Amino acid sequence: MILKTRCPECKKPAVTISERVLAGILFKTYQCGHEDPCPQLSPANFIDFASMDGKHPYKFQTEGALFGIASNARCLIADEMGLGKTVQALMIAWSCPKELTRILVLCKAGLKSQWSKEVTRWCGDEWMGQIINNENDSFVPGVKALILSFDTLWRFKDIEAWVKRSRVKLVILDEVQHIKNGDSKRTNGVREVCRYVDHVVGLSGTPIKNHAGEYFPILNLLRPDLFPSKKHYDQVWVDSYWDGYRLKYGGLKNAARFFEFTKSFILRRTRAEVLPDLPSVTRDYKFSELGPVVEEAYKDTLKQFQQYYNYGGINDSAIQKSANILAYLSKMRHLTGIAKIEPVIDYVQDFLESTDRKIVIFCHHKDVGNALLSRLEELRQQNPTMGRGILSIQGIDADARAPIVEMFANPEFRVLIAGELASSEGLNLQFCSDCILMERQWNPANEEQAEARFIRIGQTALAVNAMYPIAVGTVDEFFSEIVEKKRGYCANAVDGTDYVWEESSLMQELAEVLAQSGGRKWGW
Repeated sequence: MILKTRCPECKKPAVTISERVLAGILFKTYQCGHEDPCPQLSPANFIDFASMDGKHPYKFQTEGALFGIASNARCLIADEMGLGKTVQALMIAWSCPKELTRILVLCKAGLKSQWSKEVTRWCGDEWMGQIINNENDSFVPGVKALILSFDTLWRFKDIEAWVKRSRVKLVILDEVQHIKNGDSKRTNGVREVCRYVDHVVGLSGTPIKNHAGEYFPILNLLRPDLFPSKKHYDQVWVDSYWDGYRLKYGGLKNAARFFEFTKSFILRRTRAEVLPDLPSVTRDYKFSELGPVVEEAYKDTLKQFQQYYNYGGINDSAIQKSANILAYLSKMRHLTGIAKIEPVIDYVQDFLESTDRKIVIFCHHKDVGNALLSRLEELRQQNPTMGRGILSIQGIDADARAPIVEMFANPEFRVLIAGELASSEGLNLQFCSDCILMERQWNPANEEQAEARFIRIGQTALAVNAMYPIAVGTVDEFFSEIVEKKRGYCANAVDGTDYVWEESSLMQELAEVLAQSGGRKWGW
């Protein structure tokens, strides 16, 4: 059943015809003629809002959070991919700690770890994100954020009882385009949660993927008082046509009128619009799990490494011990590269569907690049948004690379796979602004050189977005913590000089941290 709001006076379905704010209270006038006063969330001051690693939101992100608060936290933030919808949603939650006792994040299963990290990173330790895997999971005392996948939720036997037990006041719906099917179990599970909470924030760079008909479930979840009926929505807002066999949905009938009607609760900005706020390179870290198969191999390698580092190699020379340590670290890096293939594919699919831009994926290991190429090519056969083909210059010499890069510049090609070290030299990608650094390099200068391939004379984008996928609890995460800490030192230096990376020092620090704390994810 779709969501419906009822007038508190006459109990008829509430359809809002006008709104006005007076003394911090939103007064809605319904079709039945009655007026309903709705207390508003308090405006926030984000001057002191910062991440645990010292990052501050951009101006447009603060504006997005204030927009969400003004909507009484019933809104859709539809910014283009890479503009920080996550942080804007968390700013809304952080700003209203009294009203929003506990929040629930509903997302795809593969993004639960990412949300858990982001909640703590932006809102602090007291906002620790607890991942819920079962309807009967106990809640950690004092936890303010629960994280649950869409497909776990709909399997709950009594969603109403769970929501009441959880004391959730705000729901964040990540990638709401995944609840476009109004009859699916996933969508009905989300509806059931939203039926019992006052505040719902939706996030999506592509709320409409195929036709305007699939927009209704999202609109109804956010504002059932404006979109109470699927039939009425279809008649008023959706273009339809007869294809000779059946009635089919098209786009919106009047996009300008729809924008005016929804501008109080739907916010959309493109990268081009907020470009002045963005730095020349934005690094975005996406966290994912290893997966059961790779996890066992990784844990086994880590244990061997810790045994060798702490107790073995007594008779080895310094050079031999360094070589053995590097071999262990390299094997762990390789395993994380394999584990990140599926999360990277998910990211690329969302990127291609939500933007019209190109993307370059830098890999280190050939088998990782080949597996990625094979999987993406399989998906491309079913998805026209992925372009005419997936190009690769991994393992190809400089002379052979040039015509492939030239081909990549054509509009019909959108994905290029490149080897990180070899491809980062003498490669001009100024017609592209997005990349994925899939496997960490032991020297971050090599990653920075790869990022610099996009910042060239004649480039069409003034800012580069570099996504770094991170496997939770692995060599990936420990290395990223070390590197970002050192980047922070550089950023705070009074003379503003660039940080000079010392690979041997980084490797030594990484090995020591892994030897002492590398198994903390598994409790050893």
